[in-house]
Amino acid sequence: MGVSELSRHNSLRILRFLFAQGPASRISLGKELKLAPATVNRLCARLLQEGLLVDRGINENTGGRPSMVVDFNAARGCLLVADIADHRTVIRLIDLRGAMLREWIHPTEGDASVRYHQFFEHIEHAWNEAADHQVIAIGVSVPGPVNDDGIVLFAPAFNWKMVPLKADLESRFTVPIAVENDANLIAIAQARDSHWDSYRSLFVLAVFDGIGSGIIENRSIWRGAVGAAGQVGRLLMGSSSLVNDYSGYGDLESHLGASSMVRRALDAGLNVAEVPDADAIFRLAQNVDSRAVELVDGFLDDFALALVNVCALLAPEVILFAGLFDRWSEYVLPRLQSRLEDHVVHVPLLAPVHGGDTAALLGARWIAFDAAGGIEALLHHHDV
Repeated sequence: MGVSELSRHNSLRILRFLFAQGPASRISLGKELKLAPATVNRLCARLLQEGLLVDRGINENTGGRPSMVVDFNAARGCLLVADIADHRTVIRLIDLRGAMLREWIHPTEGDASVRYHQFFEHIEHAWNEAADHQVIAIGVSVPGPVNDDGIVLFAPAFNWKMVPLKADLESRFTVPIAVENDANLIAIAQARDSHWDSYRSLFVLAVFDGIGSGIIENRSIWRGAVGAAGQVGRLLMGSSSLVNDYSGYGDLESHLGASSMVRRALDAGLNVAEVPDADAIFRLAQNVDSRAVELVDGFLDDFALALVNVCALLAPEVILFAGLFDRWSEYVLPRLQSRLEDHVVHVPLLAPVHGGDTAALLGARWIAFDAAGGIEALLHHHDV
């Protein structure tokens, strides 16, 4: 490795460390990365000059000479991320560490064509509003499987089928574009979260109007053929389901998706005022309404059957819950765990996702930054 290659290698190490860990003194950088003080000083000076680091002042508490504190410059670029969800689209302008700078929230409504054109109106508006920022990539979350070419195979909530979303975005914007399934993005966000570093295999169950999952093995998403791995909502609930056509929502989500839960509650005699949404069913159950308790027990029995099969196939160390079950995790998770015990080889840890309702946007941030080349790309034009 030549001198310039070594300098670049060590510069990347400094940037990656600061990106992940936050501000650090030059002295601590040298200790953590096992670099000589002169090397750290020289590289940090150059990275500061190039705008890749920022000065955070002086650390007087070093036990010796004061040391300058530096940090990764998260404002070196920005990302546009969007979550096209069942009932609304959220678009955010964020810095490279994910801090929100601007947010736009729009209702999602209309037929397939209307919703598609609405999204482009919304993202173009956000792009124009962000003109005074250096947007380096766009990341988009959609409620359906996405193949390697960025084509949305289907999104039942919108009646989208074979929609070339990535290509259409690339025709309008000059920055790298990344498009991925929402459950996969939630899983990616968890895999990049240091909280789960000690776990090798994660399974994310996302319960919205549709039901999806994201599968993580060794910190990488398992996408399967044509990006369709994890479509747990398409599991069949019994042999009688074999005669049905599931061109939209799958069998499991047709019975257990959030809107399907409401329909089943109404069929059971609850009224619209009592259960305007699925959250209301769980609220009633938590308050020991016998009708809601019976309904929720049935829902959880069916989910437990699906998760027993997931455990038999994947044996995840952790199952994380997004969407409806994230919001009701204190009620749901102990009841699911008791149903899994004695039926799986290893009972996984059950926990809510980190990030709550923003978890898909957190994942969109990572795929957008990766599409832009990540930290390595920031050094591309700089001979450090």
